[in-house]
Amino acid sequence: MASTDPARTNAARLRVGILGCGALGGVMAARLAEEPTVELEVYNTNPEIAAAVQGQGLVLVEGRRKTVHRVSLQPPSRAGAPLDLLILAAKAVGLVEAARGLLPSLTADGLFVTTQNGLVALDLIEALGPERVVAGAVLWGASMDAPGVYRITSSGPFVIGGTRVEAAARVLARIFPVVQSDNMPGVLWAKLAITASFTTLGAITALRFGELARSRRTRRVLLGLGAEVLAAARARGICLEPLAGGLNVERFLSETGYPPVLKTLLMRAVGFKHRRTESSMLDSLRRGRKTELEFLNVRVVQMAEEAGVPCPLNRAAVELVREIETGRIRTGVEHLARFAVG
Repeated sequence: MASTDPARTNAARLRVGILGCGALGGVMAARLAEEPTVELEVYNTNPEIAAAVQGQGLVLVEGRRKTVHRVSLQPPSRAGAPLDLLILAAKAVGLVEAARGLLPSLTADGLFVTTQNGLVALDLIEALGPERVVAGAVLWGASMDAPGVYRITSSGPFVIGGTRVEAAARVLARIFPVVQSDNMPGVLWAKLAITASFTTLGAITALRFGELARSRRTRRVLLGLGAEVLAAARARGICLEPLAGGLNVERFLSETGYPPVLKTLLMRAVGFKHRRTESSMLDSLRRGRKTELEFLNVRVVQMAEEAGVPCPLNRAAVELVREIETGRIRTGVEHLARFAVG
């Protein structure tokens, strides 16, 4: 991977759209709101967020610093002049169909930029072509404390890749640093291994990431969930890429990789960095919204089954989230008993 510093790049003003004003979309909108090199449009379908931002502005909290940004939110159907970039910050559910419908909102050589967990970026590339999609992985964290109020919970880069990344790199670097990769499937699978463990177990237990990493019991489950993702990726010939800070996800999850003591130290370090981060899936459950389970653990189970790879922990995670979604059970640490780990 090679770092990019588009702040030193001189280029024309770009028309940029952000689809979705949840945790990620809100932070990105705030960071780009006063950016002189960007003409920004933010597309939102949530009336609570729209009312809050119209009244109080878009509020961004980073540490003890709070800033307010005036951003106009509008539905996607009211997109203005064609966009050079459309950053997809909405949930993965229905995203391919939504992107197809938004193609007329782009210029002739305009690009979609993905930020979702899971492998939906690869689905978009297959559906729309590599010349239309910049695949991205977000390695920083954010939460929406209330409609229109956003908090940065951890710092980190964007990782992006594709045949045409220059414009996307220039814009994204105004938000957080950008790293380019020539193995985005490996990056996306590596992020999936983390998301299918931390995000899903955080939703099941209602624990923050720092709390998950502190407990020996939850660390065993996290590593087990991730190891099943690694096995499914290897069965498909995917080599997982190191993530932020040089974390070698393959060695971290493999039985023959890092020694147990080092895995514990790394897990606790990751947990400390993201200690304030709460599962986005948990937020969806609390709001009664559809989770991205189908794009995370369900997809892992499907791909593992196709390759003949056992995945009992991800299967248990799927069952538990579905039971929570349907109201049969509530979130809680007692559900850890459903994961059979040594």
